[in-house]
Amino acid sequence: MFEVKRNSRNIQEIHLQFNSQKDVRKLLLLSDVHFDNPHCDRELLKKDLDKALEDDAGICIFGDLFCCMQGAYDPRKAKGSLLPQHDGPNYFDLVVEEAVEWWRPYANNLILVCPGNHETAIMKRQEIDLIDRFTTLLRMVEPDCHVSAGGYGNWMRVFCKLHSARNSFTIYSHHGYGSGGAFSQQITAFQKYFLQCDADVYIAGHIHKKGTFPIVRSTLNQSMKIKTQKIDMIRCGTYKDEFGDGAEGWAVEKGMGPRPMGGYWMEMSVNRDSTINRKIYET
Repeated sequence: MFEVKRNSRNIQEIHLQFNSQKDVRKLLLLSDVHFDNPHCDRELLKKDLDKALEDDAGICIFGDLFCCMQGAYDPRKAKGSLLPQHDGPNYFDLVVEEAVEWWRPYANNLILVCPGNHETAIMKRQEIDLIDRFTTLLRMVEPDCHVSAGGYGNWMRVFCKLHSARNSFTIYSHHGYGSGGAFSQQITAFQKYFLQCDADVYIAGHIHKKGTFPIVRSTLNQSMKIKTQKIDMIRCGTYKDEFGDGAEGWAVEKGMGPRPMGGYWMEMSVNRDSTINRKIYET
């Protein structure tokens, strides 16, 4: 249902074919999975990924697929946060190899995996590119897999074709920056992305909160007609339930509170006049 082309290290194309105006294509938008963390809700993650397989949806991950804070030189390491299957002298190899095997059933639906601050921290401390290793190994074991390793800031152009009608829209993603306190939704971050980059959809993660809101503005097209343009702002959630029952742990001590789990679906259809409909909703 979709084709993927990598133009550069942080630019990809997604081509979607529609057979009728009733046809729907979907993307699963995820961030902050923290796959190797004991608090990662793999059951919820599998449920969402299995739904993506069922609907033949493309899967995009916008940073922090890995947690990886248990390396030898990592000041954040904690004995209780190391899964048994990763306990070995080749810690990073064990994490990536398990991830590749676990994600293999979804490899052909994976479109993009971007680094987050956890992966860039590993690059800085250990000089290891976890995302490149993960995506490269997936393509090796699954020949039909075309997943790309993207950028911390990343661009995607989504092309939608219905018969002779063809149109596209642009997604700009940025893993995120700063912190999200108890009352902060970091709306100003989207204002910054909006000022810096011209896109139809803006996606961020990082603060383990969820939210989506549209901005609608008017424009004058080439036919001198006033048209409205919808711009979607999406903050993906997380799959790491670090709060738990609230009895103890880093999130409890820091007063972070529980965080919303899961990601978002982007559902698309095409009208006869080639306009693209986008519907955003939680997993």
